[in-house]
Amino acid sequence: MPLRHGCCAPDYKTTLMNFFRSSLVPFAAVLWLTYSAPACQPAPPSDPDPTGTSNLPDSTAINVSYGTHPRQKYDIYLPAKRDTNTPFLVVIHGGGWKAGQKEDMNFFVQLIRNRWKNVAIVNMNYRLASFADSIHHPQMMEDIQNAIGHVLQHRQQYYISNKAGVMGASAGGQLSMIYAYKYNHHQNIRCVVNIFGPTIINDWSWYSSNNPWLGGSVGDILAEYVGQPWDSAAYAAVSPYWQATASSQPTIAFHGSLDPIVPVYQSRWMNGRLNLLGVPNQLHEYVAFHAFDYNQSQDVANKLVSFCKQYMK
Repeated sequence: MPLRHGCCAPDYKTTLMNFFRSSLVPFAAVLWLTYSAPACQPAPPSDPDPTGTSNLPDSTAINVSYGTHPRQKYDIYLPAKRDTNTPFLVVIHGGGWKAGQKEDMNFFVQLIRNRWKNVAIVNMNYRLASFADSIHHPQMMEDIQNAIGHVLQHRQQYYISNKAGVMGASAGGQLSMIYAYKYNHHQNIRCVVNIFGPTIINDWSWYSSNNPWLGGSVGDILAEYVGQPWDSAAYAAVSPYWQATASSQPTIAFHGSLDPIVPVYQSRWMNGRLNLLGVPNQLHEYVAFHAFDYNQSQDVANKLVSFCKQYMK
């Protein structure tokens, strides 16, 4: 579960034990980002050198509508002293493409804000996969496109630049990568952050598995996201591994070496492919499941902020 601002996360071992005990946990409920802390710890030092030059105060807008569907909303966090060189980072939650919400990422949003004083953060919801409502990959890409487009349309009001990065956790990590690598409609994505998201949707061994952690077939979940049962070409078309090119954005990835949900080898293979393509990238592994504990999360935040600062100038 995500942390509330100013609170400690639940005990890590208790969280994992509850996670293990449930044999009915659906894939969508599992594939979100989970943080936990053994005890309250002080916040890390703030960014000592913000680059904004205005006298504007920090500002937050919650549930800004970028479309007419109830899910088409984002929260935007605008830093103090921002100016027209202040970039923005789009944050995309996980949930197996069919569950989750932007609030699941609030803890990580706060970690980033503590470390990077001159970045705006856009934490978005999107329409969730559903055969009944005919919502699949294309509709999710439209939502990312439109959320970013809405921010750009209001860029003068927000007083920020058009330079952006995109990051996500689990399913949100996959959505971040595929959007940046294949679409990038506004041609403004400078870098990508993937937190244990799948990179090879046409991985037959994964698709055809029954995972007790997920309460059923991985293939059923993937089919609802893609919009059809197994088809290697269709599934490759939404796989970051196959859509990356030599001009893809610099990418940093984080994965637990014990992840029972998204195979860690997918991130390793993605790292190898980006290396072959000559794309600047990093992969950081932790002894963790499909979640990071408090200290690991601090390290992830430190590394991703340093990486994004380098490429979102």
